[in-house]
Amino acid sequence: MTSHSLWNFTAVCALAMSVGGALALATDGTHDFARYQVILDKAPFGAMAGTAVDAPQPSFSTRYSWIGTAKEDDQPLMAIILDKEGAGNHVHFVAEGDKMGSVTVVKIEKVEGTPGKLQLKQDLEVATLTMEAKPGSAAAPPPGAPQGIPIGQPPVPGAAQPGARRIPFARGLTK
Repeated sequence: MTSHSLWNFTAVCALAMSVGGALALATDGTHDFARYQVILDKAPFGAMAGTAVDAPQPSFSTRYSWIGTAKEDDQPLMAIILDKEGAGNHVHFVAEGDKMGSVTVVKIEKVEGTPGKLQLKQDLEVATLTMEAKPGSAAAPPPGAPQGIPIGQPPVPGAAQPGARRIPFARGLTK
């Protein structure tokens, strides 16, 4: 065989295979999308985009509740924060700049008569917590009213006043 006839033979074979393959593909009715539906139903690589899994996750701050503040004479204002997801509802006493794991206390704002604001930051997300009045708690007494005594009633002598009490003790006594 000459090179020219070899070239013709190869071209004819290639043409025959392509025509035969195209005819086989055209007559095969199983090449529709329905046969792949079982793969989509089982979702072997997780849920597809746009489903409920892509819904925004709640903020990291939902696990914390700001329950109060504490201030000692020359110390900075501290926030009392309840970690609802921690082991046994852990309570943190933190000042500005302190960390609770990966969460940083950015700012504590507490002004009398206002609910106050507490800013927390985790990575790039910043959240603000407010301290709300407890349900069922009485309103603050007017200024000048004595603390712990019901308004309109005289104090009873010798009666224990509610609130903080000092517990007496003696030093150096041994039995």
